[in-house]
Amino acid sequence: MTGRANRFYSAFEDYLSGSLLFFGLSLIMFNVIMRYCFNASKSAYDEFSAYFIVWGTMIGIAVALRDNYHIKVDLLFIQIPLRIRRWVSVLAHLISLTFGLIYTYYGIQLVNNYLTSGQGSDNTRFPLWIVYLIMPISGLMFNFRLLQQLYRHLKNGGAEWLQANGGEA
Repeated sequence: MTGRANRFYSAFEDYLSGSLLFFGLSLIMFNVIMRYCFNASKSAYDEFSAYFIVWGTMIGIAVALRDNYHIKVDLLFIQIPLRIRRWVSVLAHLISLTFGLIYTYYGIQLVNNYLTSGQGSDNTRFPLWIVYLIMPISGLMFNFRLLQQLYRHLKNGGAEWLQANGGEA
């Protein structure tokens, strides 16, 4: 992906994830105000706020992978030599990619099941296939970021990765 396309896609991820989280939290705040100030709370606001927050969080996984902010335990990782650390990181990314592919596949299956059954949510009857569409979408997004990470680890024998992590190529 070119630098310009990557910046555009990164901004898209950031704004989409942030907007969904903001909108979900705003719905919660609005519903609290409606409940305590006007005694007119709507359960649909709670339902949709949960959907928006989950969607924003799931898209945020790709952002975390992109910026290397995902949760990791590096107590032992930082103790091993840099060149071995690179290969441990490659292995971890391959395992994550395998999980991501399985997650995406079963997400597609889940969406297909809800689409064919026509099932809606209990409260608003909102189509559940739309709600669960985040699974294959987020799976594709974080698989893309994992592939980018793997590419950086393997490109030019890992020279770029080694330099970025304090080693020499």
